[in-house]
Amino acid sequence: MWSSKNIVVFVLLGYGSIAYGQTIDCQKPPPLLDPALCCRDGGRDQIAEKCTEKVVGTANGQQNNGPPTLDTATCLADCILTTSQYKREPKSLNLEHIRNDLTAKFPNDTLYVEAMTAAFTKCEPEAQRRLAAVQQFNPKQPKCSPFSAIVLGCAYMEYFKNCPSHRWTQSPQCVMAKTFVTQCIVQNN
Repeated sequence: MWSSKNIVVFVLLGYGSIAYGQTIDCQKPPPLLDPALCCRDGGRDQIAEKCTEKVVGTANGQQNNGPPTLDTATCLADCILTTSQYKREPKSLNLEHIRNDLTAKFPNDTLYVEAMTAAFTKCEPEAQRRLAAVQQFNPKQPKCSPFSAIVLGCAYMEYFKNCPSHRWTQSPQCVMAKTFVTQCIVQNN
């Protein structure tokens, strides 16, 4: 069964693209690797696990080992942000609650809290712009709004690009992935 971390990576790939001083061919991304192997995130979260169980679940008692559909990933992201109360309205975040929640969960890691809070702050208007573009070209209303998936994908990309040094794993693969992301993945600011 896909874990919530794998689904968040899928969301990141579905609404973004993933993967110092190096030159990289943006037409040839480096081999895919789990971003958490390079930049440790907050770890397992009960809300994400409960949402995974609720949204992905199991079919007839069987585990689903295939990749999630875009609808599944989008609904999972929406469940995570809604249940954690990070989303204030359909298209806006509760940034004060995000900061307070992260501070309570990570009281001894202000660099992580600041990096994640900055990522969500940067990504809220970006997600609003991208959602408007998606809705303009595809007016069909999906099962769950892509806003949360866009926010999470963007936030994890921003966090990866600005990973605090104490959470970063220095390896050739990680350096190459970060170089690719910083040089080749364009975000509207």
